[in-house]
Amino acid sequence: MAAIDSDYTRQVRETPHRALPLLDLAPLAYGEIDGLAQQLRDVAEGIGFMCVVNHGVADSTISDMFNAAHDFFGLPLEEKLALEIDPHERGYQPLRMTVVRESDYYERPQNDFYESYNFGVDYPADHPQVIARKRMYGTNRWPTGAPGLPDTARIYLDDMGTLAKSLLPVWSRAMELPNGFFDPYFTQAHFYTRLIHYPPKPGLATDETGHGAHADTCFNTFLPATEEAGLQVMDTDGTWIWPDIPADSIVVNFGQFLNRWSNGVVRATPHRVIPPVERDRFSLPFFVCPNLDAVSECLPSCRSADNPAEYEPESFWQFHTGYMSRVYPHFEERWEAEQPN
Repeated sequence: MAAIDSDYTRQVRETPHRALPLLDLAPLAYGEIDGLAQQLRDVAEGIGFMCVVNHGVADSTISDMFNAAHDFFGLPLEEKLALEIDPHERGYQPLRMTVVRESDYYERPQNDFYESYNFGVDYPADHPQVIARKRMYGTNRWPTGAPGLPDTARIYLDDMGTLAKSLLPVWSRAMELPNGFFDPYFTQAHFYTRLIHYPPKPGLATDETGHGAHADTCFNTFLPATEEAGLQVMDTDGTWIWPDIPADSIVVNFGQFLNRWSNGVVRATPHRVIPPVERDRFSLPFFVCPNLDAVSECLPSCRSADNPAEYEPESFWQFHTGYMSRVYPHFEERWEAEQPN
């Protein structure tokens, strides 16, 4: 085990605090989106992180999911390992399993310090891509020792998914696109959640984090406020900050797929997690992804003769699986291991 680096530990823990932009979604209930769209565009072109309030997700939905996360990670290790993550990215990842092989932020591979459990939308057994055994088109795997988890998870997926779709008209207006532009891309949206447990770790080795610096692959991510701090965000000047997060808010950040789709207009902001000092930290990130076969051809409002499209059209499936195989070797290895000889 690497030696504790006191200077690095002090540096990351003494990072300055700053409030994130706050978006009040109450006007959505009245169909008033112009003001929200302008605020969203400002955040998207700026820091790329914000907090939303009056979001419509019930307190009980979030608290029940936190309680279920506590229950799951309290299960015996053998039961969790029986659900070890599969090539469809469903299941359990034990502590220090995640190795970041390629990163813009580190010179050498990094081991993250967390355990996690993934679940998401279930694809029916008769879906053509399920029959074809295509990667990502999987079903959830549930622990026997937490019988209430499946129902709690489905409610969480449904309620967060409703929030995600309610924001699509705001995104259309913010990106100066026709009404309903994004709707066809989310008819079979690939929503998924990662329950994450970060054990306390007061002293850190050089460059050690709970979750290394990265930008999510998705359209955007929803993260309910946590009891324990840990999230740090890279500001536009390249410095790290602790974001001040209101207790009743959901943090929203934007992913690489939307960054590519918007020709770089929307910032996919790097962020990381620093392990807690005394108490365990639990988080419930919900990843908003379009249909797996949705192709991100550069948004028409984001290109011109003077600003041509920077990225080739690519489906979310192509981008996400390529990224995950390149950066996280265990996903590529598990997929290859399941292929027929």
